[in-house]
Order: sequence, then structure tokens, then C-alpha cells
Amino acid sequence: MPADSVVGIPADLSLAMVEEKEAELAKRRQEIRRMQGNVASPLGPEPNFPPQFLCIKPLVYHNIKEQVPVPSQRFMYTLAFMYFALIAIIIYNISIALLSFVFGGSGMHFGLSFVYLVGIPGAFVVWYYNVYSSVVNEANSRRWLGYVGLALGVIFDIWMAVGVSGLGGCGWIMALGEKNFLVFILAIISASLWTAHCLMLLLLGIKYFRMASSAKPEAGAPADTAP
Repeated sequence: MPADSVVGIPADLSLAMVEEKEAELAKRRQEIRRMQGNVASPLGPEPNFPPQFLCIKPLVYHNIKEQVPVPSQRFMYTLAFMYFALIAIIIYNISIALLSFVFGGSGMHFGLSFVYLVGIPGAFVVWYYNVYSSVVNEANSRRWLGYVGLALGVIFDIWMAVGVSGLGGCGWIMALGEKNFLVFILAIISASLWTAHCLMLLLLGIKYFRMASSAKPEAGAPADTAP
């Protein structure tokens, strides 16, 4: 009796048959995803992000462990860390602008530093959630929005790292022109943080591009499955 029959594997099984079966299963997965996206289910997960605070209510459901494929989870956790790091740096930037104002610095610089608070929801909408959605849904439209969003995020970091005096950013120009020693040291730290965040976001953008480029489209999959 042939060895294949003993283990229950057909003798005429070929690589082409296996690939055909995998393509069929991939097509079914895509059809199920499309149906789930088109049918609104009242039993779906409730929004949990951002956390409820005062008048702010959760808008989207966000769960990296449940929604993101395992190979991409480490990347998404790192990107999430970069988003929360951005929040901390923006708040730190405002505190340095305030301290500079207290020691005789520009009032306009301090006032404009609050404008960059828009970067907190802006970063989530522009780059973080687009990348998150593209990883979860494998949607081409979200993927391209993720590319553009990450590029805008890097440009924002560059602008803040440069730190033109009088425009609210506590970066290198502002730090090197500061006369107060304490503010100078803290501004140098701020400029360094903006520079490090910029470099990290750039590296993550390159990794995201490579991840998307190396992921071959599944046979029979629709071009876009964005909700």
C-alpha cells in the first residue's frame, strides 16, 4: 500500500490544487468581510476610543489585539505609542512656551503654541486611524490615505523641530535664540523630542510601505474593501 494512502493524502495531490484551494478560501474570506461591512449589526462592538472624558465620547472601536492580524500587531502597538508620545510632546511644547513667556519671552509664541493642540485629534484622523483601518480591513483607499497621513505627520514634526521663533513651536531655532538658561535647556529637550519623533515616524512610514508592498493581493479579492 502506498505511503500516501496510509496517512490519508491523495496520491494525485499537487501544488496547483493546494494553491487553487487557498485562492478559493481567500475569496470566501473577502466575501464575508464585504457582507459584514455592508450589513450594520446592532450586536457589533461599541465604540471605545477616545476614552470618555467630559463632553468627549468614544467614536470608534479600537482594539489592536482583537482586530489587527498577529504579524502586524507589533507595528501597530509601536504606532500607537508614537501617537500618545505626540500628545505628550505637544503638551510639553506648550509648557516650554509658557515658561519662556514668564521669563520675558514672546506672548504671541505662547498663544500660538495652543494652536498645535489640534494636532492631537488631527494626528489620529490623518495618519493613525487610516493606517489602523488599512491594516484591519486591507483597503487600498485607506492604505493610500495612510501614506499621505504619515507624510503629513513627518512634515508636522519637521516644522515643530525647526521651531521658528514666535510661531509656537519650541524647536531648534527657538532654543538657540533663548537667553534664559533654564528655558534654553528645556527647549533643547523639546527640539530633541520633536526630532526623535520625526525620525521614528519616518522609519515607521517606510516599514508600513514595505509591509503593504510585500503583501500580495489574494486571488479573487476585490480591489477595495473599505467600509
